Amino acid sequence: MKTAVKRILAVCMALILAGGISTVSSAKVQGYYFKNGGVSVTMDSAAKKFISKAGAPEKTKVKKSCAYKGKDRTYQYKNFILYTYTNSEKGAEYVQGISFRNKSVSTSEGVKIGSAESLVTKKYGKATPNFGIYTYIKGNTKLQIEVTDGKVTNIRYTANKVK
Repeated sequence: MKTAVKRILAVCMALILAGGISTVSSAKVQGYYFKNGGVSVTMDSAAKKFISKAGAPEKTKVKKSCAYKGKDRTYQYKNFILYTYTNSEKGAEYVQGISFRNKSVSTSEGVKIGSAESLVTKKYGKATPNFGIYTYIKGNTKLQIEVTDGKVTNIRYTANKVK
C-alpha cells in the first residue's frame, strides 16, 4: 500500500513539475496587463469588474460573433477602446483587446502614445519592427506598439489565442 501511494505521489509531482497540472502560483495568467481606475486586466480575463470601474463608455457596439456562439462588444472610452467576447449567447464577457486612443494612458511599463522608440526597446527589449510595429508576446497577451518617425503612434493589447 505504501509503495502505491509513493508511486502516485511521484507521478503527481512529475506532472506538476512538467506543467501538466497547474499549481496555485502558476494558475495565475502571466502576460502583459493594462491598468485603469485601479483595476488591472489581462487578455482573456473576465471583463465585468474592469467595465464597472471604467465607467460609462462614450459608445458601445454589440454584434454577433462570427467565430463562436456569443457576442463581440466594443466599448469606446475617452482614452482607450475595450474589445470583449462571450463564448455563448448569455455568457460572461472576456477581454479580447485594448487599443489606446491618446497619450493619457500608458502600459504598465510606462510606454504611451508619444513615447520615444528608445523607451519601447528599453522596456520591452530589442525586436525587429514589421512595418513599424513592434510585437511582444508574453503569456496569452500580444502587445503591439506602432512607431512612426521615432515616436509611438499606436498601442494595442490583443489576446494571443482566444479561448
